[in-house]
Amino acid sequence: MSDGTERGGDAADSDGCDRGQTTIDYAIGVSVFLVVVAFVFAFAPSLTAPFTGDATDAVVVADRSADRLANDLLVEDPSRPAVLDADCTAGFFDTDEPVDGDCRYDTDASDLQGALGLWSPVRTANVSVVGEGGVRVLGDGADAVSLTAGPSPPRGADVSVARRAVLLDGSDATVIVRVW
Repeated sequence: MSDGTERGGDAADSDGCDRGQTTIDYAIGVSVFLVVVAFVFAFAPSLTAPFTGDATDAVVVADRSADRLANDLLVEDPSRPAVLDADCTAGFFDTDEPVDGDCRYDTDASDLQGALGLWSPVRTANVSVVGEGGVRVLGDGADAVSLTAGPSPPRGADVSVARRAVLLDGSDATVIVRVW
């Protein structure tokens, strides 16, 4: 017969070689597994991101376009950013008149994509200068120019918006650029 010290018997091994999985072993194993699964789910989308189209570039385009308008194209002096020249601003949005040579832009809002440097046929822009009462208007009567350009965004489109606070003709205004 056996005294319980043989291997493979029913008696417990006194030196601990035949111990089973403990709770702490199980918890560590499950924790490592969950961390690996979370890591895969967190970083797998970034592997395919360069090959899928999304609207994150529209945010950058809107931001740069707003900066370009408020700090370069529509200002009289680049050393005074966000202080718009009223005549050049009206000239930019007035597509019926030729471009004024004294202003800092080569093309007006009739070619909004070109004026903003949007060479992608995928992106479209809308620009407005608004004040307290809505879209600003410079001039009066037949010479009045509404400071808005570009088509309205389509319903349901992913639109990125950038805003810049400016001073126009002695009062506060906001340049709003929408890109989709």
